[in-house]
This record gives sequence, structure tokens and C-alpha cells, in this order.
Amino acid sequence: MSEPGTLTAELQLDEEQIRLAEPDGRVALEAVIGLDAMRAQARLRFGPGRTCEPLARLLDRVIVRAEQAGLSPARLILVAGRVEAGEDIVRVRRKAHGTADWIASPTCRVEMTFRPAGLHASGGGDFTGQSLEGEGCSGGVRAGVPAGGAPASGVGAGGVPGSAAGRPAAGPAGAEAGERAAAVREALLDVIDPDLGVNIVDLGFVRHVEVQEGAAVITMTLTSAACPLTSIMEDQIRAELAGLRDVSGFRVNWVWLPPWRPADITGSGRDQLRAIGFSV
Repeated sequence: MSEPGTLTAELQLDEEQIRLAEPDGRVALEAVIGLDAMRAQARLRFGPGRTCEPLARLLDRVIVRAEQAGLSPARLILVAGRVEAGEDIVRVRRKAHGTADWIASPTCRVEMTFRPAGLHASGGGDFTGQSLEGEGCSGGVRAGVPAGGAPASGVGAGGVPGSAAGRPAAGPAGAEAGERAAAVREALLDVIDPDLGVNIVDLGFVRHVEVQEGAAVITMTLTSAACPLTSIMEDQIRAELAGLRDVSGFRVNWVWLPPWRPADITGSGRDQLRAIGFSV
């Protein structure tokens, strides 16, 4: 299994020899793909449907590793897995009167891949507390963000327009959308990371900003998927965006791939960190 630190991207389990018949393992695994670790464990152990204690015990280990890494198992999604037949375990069974025979137990190699549930659209709402409707995600798939975490359209993490295919439509409407996105980014300069004391834009946490039908859609990351500050950040964002005339609400798409790196900090962010005593 991967070390806990790799939870910023994904956690992989690879067990070469589990006492389990391949057909039973395949059926059981398929039934829990897309569930979080806690629900998958409960289903494998208690049902409904066919249970599978060998796989449930593997989930026990995953849950322990997640908790040790500071990540809630309920936010760890089983996104993929594989069961392959392995070599049988053969042992001697002794009978009465000195006779004996052989017993063969089937085994399987089991692989599971987990990703933090932070790869989804969360938070947000309008500024009266009502939720915004928008594309959600399940099974650890991000909404509106292609694989690799690149912005889909509009203004990117560095404030530079995206590719021609992803830019807002040319003309007054497109220009207005770009101006609104720029205003949102400007407001986010006042959202301060409580641990580091620097704004989230210069820290490189804001990867993409656009305004859709009056709502700000902000793609963000943090230093780790286990970071407990997502709700604090969303509260700060709500407070700062409430003053924008042309923005009626917001949604934060939390993403963890690619993982945040110190290289994502802007030059201004590095100067601010040095000023408060960090070595960067």
C-alpha cells in the first residue's frame, strides 16, 4: 500500500495473496466501486447482497491508513479495483489412522485504488445561504475540470486566458464574463490562508476562475487533501464575494490532482512568506 503522504493524489492497495475465490472476489469488488471506504467496508461485511469478509478486512487496513494520514475514511472513494486468480495454497490434512490428503485453497491478487472525495464540487451557495445548482461529481471525478486539473475555460490560475477553444465567446458577452472573473480573482486576494498568512491566489491555491450565469465557479486546491481548512476557506470566499455587484453566488470545485507544489507560489507570495519569516 502507498505511504500515507500520497493521499494528496491517490492511495493504492496491492495484496498479492488473499484467500478468496476469483469469481466471488470480482462480484464483491464490482458491488462497491464508487463507494467511500466506510460504506464499502459495511457492504462487504454486512450486505445487502453477497458479503465478502476477506475484502472487508482489506478495507479495515485502508481505513486505518487514512485515519493515520488525517483523512476521513468517509471521504476516501474506491475508484478502481482488480481481482486476479493467484496460486492455490496447498496444505496437508491428516486423517485418522495415519492417513493424509491434500487441501487446496484458492487465492487472489487484489488491487484497489482510492482517491479523496475532495475531487468534487463542494461548498458554495448564494449569499443568502441557498445552495446553487451545478454539476456535482461522484466516485472521485471532478466536475467541469479535465483530467490533470487543467482549467476548462476562462481565466486560468495565473490570470491568463485559456486556449482558444476554452475562452469565453468573443464579443461583449465574452468580455463581460472575463471582467467578472477578473473581479472575482481580485476579491480572492483578500482571502488569507490562516496557517500561512498569505492570500490564496499568491499561494497558488486558485487554479481557475470563471463566472457562469452570475455564479462564480472557483477551482481550488490546498497543500493536502487532508487539510481541514476547506470550510474556513469557503466562509472567507463567501464574505469577500458578497460585495461584488455582478456575482450572485459561488461554487468551489476542490481538486487534488495534480497536487499542489511550492513552485505554484507566485513571486509576490514568496516575498510575503519571507517577510513573515518563512524560508522559500
